[in-house]
Amino acid sequence: MRGSALLRLALSPLVLVAIVLVAMLLPELTGVDSARSVLAVRYADADPDPRVIAAIRADLGLDRPLWQRLVERLGRLCTGRFGTSWVSGDPVGAQLGRAFQVSLSIMVTALVVSFAVGCAAGLLAARRPGAVADRVVSACNRLASAVPEFALAPVLVAVFAVGLHLLPSSGWRGPANLVLPVASLVPVLAAPVAAVVRTQAAALRGENFVAAARARGIGEFRLWTRHIARPALPAALSLVTYKAAGMIAGTAAVETVFDIPGLGRTVVDAVRAQDIPVVQAGLVVAAAVALFVGAVGDALHLVVDPRSRGGAA
Repeated sequence: MRGSALLRLALSPLVLVAIVLVAMLLPELTGVDSARSVLAVRYADADPDPRVIAAIRADLGLDRPLWQRLVERLGRLCTGRFGTSWVSGDPVGAQLGRAFQVSLSIMVTALVVSFAVGCAAGLLAARRPGAVADRVVSACNRLASAVPEFALAPVLVAVFAVGLHLLPSSGWRGPANLVLPVASLVPVLAAPVAAVVRTQAAALRGENFVAAARARGIGEFRLWTRHIARPALPAALSLVTYKAAGMIAGTAAVETVFDIPGLGRTVVDAVRAQDIPVVQAGLVVAAAVALFVGAVGDALHLVVDPRSRGGAA
């Protein structure tokens, strides 16, 4: 485990470089004529004038060799200049910054709730393996793992927004708009955490230190929440951060369903509109965030898991 975590940490910069190169080459890889896309977006010109097309190509730098365009794009990216949107004309950096703040609030809230729910469910199931609570938690885990975010989100809208009128179905105006998106993400994240905590806690409940704690008169609640839960948390923490690295795709689907102006929906809308500067910057930001979160998870596992430290000795 320690070796694989170190390998992922070492490869993260190389993976990010590869993703940046692919993003910078998007106009050439997709075969989209950037000049015609800009013309269609800005002027809706169905029969473009060759002179106008040539002027746009010169303005975008498309009349220069590929290697020069690539170096210029990488230079702008390294200096934090993402360019301007072809659709809105706004700076891409400011647009993605606002969208990322929205997505970050959704992801952080979902991760915290998922970790708490998963740990509580896993400990409850581990108290009496095979009992009713254990079977219920296992069934909920299987159901949650089988239902993706984009399938659960419309169901929640139909029940709590359309049917019961308790929560808003779309938009981003206040804390109430956070509830359903987070509820759509929590089950698929909490299920593996609950399974890991259940396995770890069920194995720990028969250890000698648990019997010694009971002999000292420690209550069951304190025993499970402090003495058994604490050794089981490193694996759960590592898992939830690993899942968070791949959470951006699920967040994008949820943002699209709930019409939330987050990073995922911004990139999806940019793809539909062929707004290449926004797509390029969005992919780089999403990849960087995913790799950073994954690296944090691997680093946390190496720090908090005593077996990893022991293996390093």
